[in-house]
Amino acid sequence: MKKIVLKKIISKLGLLPIIEQINFYREKRKHKKSNDLFKKENPNVKLPPDFYLYETFNMNYKSFYTNGVPTAKWLINFISEFKELKNLSILDWGCGTGRIIRHLPTLLDKTNSFYGTDYNNKYVKWCSENLERISFKLNDLKPPLDFKPNSLDVIYGISIFTHLSEELHYSWMKELTRVLKPNGMLILTTHGEVHKFKLLPNEQELYNNGNLVVHAYKKEGNRLFASYQSPEFFKSICKKNNLEVLKHIAGEIKNNKPQQDIWVLNMNA
Repeated sequence: MKKIVLKKIISKLGLLPIIEQINFYREKRKHKKSNDLFKKENPNVKLPPDFYLYETFNMNYKSFYTNGVPTAKWLINFISEFKELKNLSILDWGCGTGRIIRHLPTLLDKTNSFYGTDYNNKYVKWCSENLERISFKLNDLKPPLDFKPNSLDVIYGISIFTHLSEELHYSWMKELTRVLKPNGMLILTTHGEVHKFKLLPNEQELYNNGNLVVHAYKKEGNRLFASYQSPEFFKSICKKNNLEVLKHIAGEIKNNKPQQDIWVLNMNA
């Protein structure tokens, strides 16, 4: 709780950019030895600039690249439960530096098509220039996406709604369902019950009453802008957009870290 209050004070004083730079260089120094070794052993692996990694994941090269494979396989397992893994159009909404989407073309049949979108021009440019067999597009923080209605079979957004305001929860969910095909699949993650400890008492009350709680420490979309979605809030927004909940897996504490809730949704025909 003290950490939450401290973050609020630092944010109000405008010191977050300085703290971020200090943390970045500290993390870079911390992982320098292992990162140098990874580059030496994997000279052909293309890695984003260090600060891109810091902003989107962490500074450990091996963790970024190698752990992307099991995450991609985890995603494929969800898709395969409900769809044949052929002739699918798959979108990574909020792809960042392509940690997950970069592995899908090698793990899935060549009949599938792959797309990535992000509002950060730097990430989209890097991905477009360095990752093959994937089409990357730039979008704004607000909708729309550059896709025709009913054009995508699967959309996934890993830790995207967790950094959006309530207004953008509604507008983006409407947009995602616009571009999904009937019976298309939407896979999303949210900050659920195991993240409640990050909330102040009055915020926990709001959360328990089915409201969205937002910590706007930095601009919307940034990892320091955090949103907390109770299952009641998220089920409500799904219902308003004609989405059926196929699976809801509540997050757990693993290695002393709270995991996000997983939502597997179907666009009703």
